[in-house]
Amino acid sequence: MKLQDPIGRWGSLAPWVAMPLALALVTFVGHWAGANAPTIGSIYLVAVLGLAAWGGWAVGATASLAAMLCFNYFFLPPTGTLTIAEPANWVALISFLIASTFASRLVATARREAAEAQRRRQEVEILYELSFALFAVSQRPGVLGEAAARTLRAIGADSGLLLLGDTDSSMETASTVGEPVETEEAALREARESRRLVERGDLVYVPLEVGGTLHGVLVARGTSAPRTVLEPAGRLLGLAVERERLLAEAAHLEAMRESDTLKTSLLRAVSHDLRTPLTTMRLEIESLERQLEGHPQARASVRGLSLEQERLSRRIDNLLSLARLEGGVARPHPEPVPPASLFRAARESLALILAGRPVEALVDPRCPDLWADPSLTLEALVNLLENAARATPPDRPIEIAAGPAPQGVWIEVRDRGPGLPAGVRRLLESPRDPRRTAESGDSASGGLGLRIVQGLVEANGGALALLDRPGGGTIARLTLPAAPEPEEIEI
Repeated sequence: MKLQDPIGRWGSLAPWVAMPLALALVTFVGHWAGANAPTIGSIYLVAVLGLAAWGGWAVGATASLAAMLCFNYFFLPPTGTLTIAEPANWVALISFLIASTFASRLVATARREAAEAQRRRQEVEILYELSFALFAVSQRPGVLGEAAARTLRAIGADSGLLLLGDTDSSMETASTVGEPVETEEAALREARESRRLVERGDLVYVPLEVGGTLHGVLVARGTSAPRTVLEPAGRLLGLAVERERLLAEAAHLEAMRESDTLKTSLLRAVSHDLRTPLTTMRLEIESLERQLEGHPQARASVRGLSLEQERLSRRIDNLLSLARLEGGVARPHPEPVPPASLFRAARESLALILAGRPVEALVDPRCPDLWADPSLTLEALVNLLENAARATPPDRPIEIAAGPAPQGVWIEVRDRGPGLPAGVRRLLESPRDPRRTAESGDSASGGLGLRIVQGLVEANGGALALLDRPGGGTIARLTLPAAPEPEEIEI
């Protein structure tokens, strides 16, 4: 829909041509009918108002002056001259001139306001139709080309192209409508930087800005719409581009949510299916230990099998807990946890693995209680302690320590092993991706266990850091919130 000029070219010239003809006709009819001065003055006034309504203020003012001269020359005595004999006729003539001029001014103003209202109405209709076409008709993603075509058609352009990109990035062509358009780099850069309309010949560069963010530039050729339509149309197309981005993000988030749900369901199924054979294995191992009372070598082998069964069972429990947290099925329930009690429970959970190994527990007297979920924190500490036991030689001690931190409480597990592989450290610093864990081949070195620890600690509002220990080995440091101090009760 294009804006139409309510006057037109012919309308700007016709009133000037009609003005002398209309005044001559009024003069002829009035002179032929022998009309008196008040009657012919009223007819002249009607003619002036009609010409002012048609041609505007300039035509009305000129017609008022011409009508006054005709009125004086043909109808005020002495007729045939511009001389006025009676003073009363001066008053009548001046009153006529003032009335006709003022009336023509009012009529011209009303006509101009009516034309402006008509133009505004057409602009509103264009923008309404465009907004309806962009947002009400189609709600599916991937329709930027259609949106650009609708916008160009609404502003009366015969061709154009849609460029996407912000102020800093390079522009990419998202859609081309009609014949190819050669853009001018300087004009495009000016539109992006100034975020205002830029006109170069028959091309108009319309920035697509929404909420202070530039999403692209629409280049239109041969548009007939004024600036008051182009700028809102650019904002509407910018909203369409922003909606396209949000729809893509929503689809991505929905895919991630479904992936998390599938992963959680798979882990639950695997964990459930593995629990039954693991329980059977544990019962069979205990039965073998009782039957091999007099065979120490065989009992040692069975004890090693028992350790691996316990480790596998514990790992499955860890995976299930992490899956519940990530899937939103379970939430941490923090409460005050004394570090000494946490250390004692961890050592009891690893009684078989730590049997005969020196383990030193150090708790700073100033260390406050943790504010964390006891079961999740215990699982994390057990994993770290198990990794330390595998890495440390049997004759070297393992240290577990706790102390106050600026942001809470730190817990460290210190070993004297060969140190942490660089691949495991990079794995913890990168976004979680199971494929990277499998490809790195570091699960045997504790990569999977450390991933689980990281997830459990982050669920409690803490963080995991891996440090090189002076003299050799690794320090696994947990930073967790401290329990709030109890309020003093005034008696």
